[in-house]
Amino acid sequence: RSADAAARRFQKTVKLRIERWTGQAGVAERLAAWHVREWGHLFAGWNEQAAIGEFMAQATIVGLPATWLAFDGEVLIGSISALLEDAPELNDIAGPWLDSFYIVPEARGQGAAQALMTTAAHGVAALGYAEWFLFTPKHGEYYARSGWQQLQQRTLHGETVAVMAQQLP
Repeated sequence: RSADAAARRFQKTVKLRIERWTGQAGVAERLAAWHVREWGHLFAGWNEQAAIGEFMAQATIVGLPATWLAFDGEVLIGSISALLEDAPELNDIAGPWLDSFYIVPEARGQGAAQALMTTAAHGVAALGYAEWFLFTPKHGEYYARSGWQQLQQRTLHGETVAVMAQQLP
């Protein structure tokens, strides 16, 4: 019940704003903490400092890699990235790749995730790409509902992942 109450409180306050990462203060550190906590086990040697470096390197890039941020008012609630390459084990599949898609738990189920994915898809399509790819260890059904097609299954660091593709708008 407490989770339902938190969701209702969040739903009443959502003022969704999505923007591209361009070096906004304090964002790289927050994203790095989220992303390493969620996916660090899949990438040997990847830590928060490495993730911060990756974000800082893309802050002024016009093309890819790119990251889009979701805010509720001024509060960062999620992000999604598009990369030319993702895991080295998947380099046989040409990118771009949807990567590091994260929404804070209290903001899930409120539409921010779909808005963020749609914005990123349009941004990647505007760069001339016709499709993009992702891998996921456990959210294949979620992505399938958003129009992604599973291509295959692979193993990354002992974990089975679904490799999926989506045609861009």
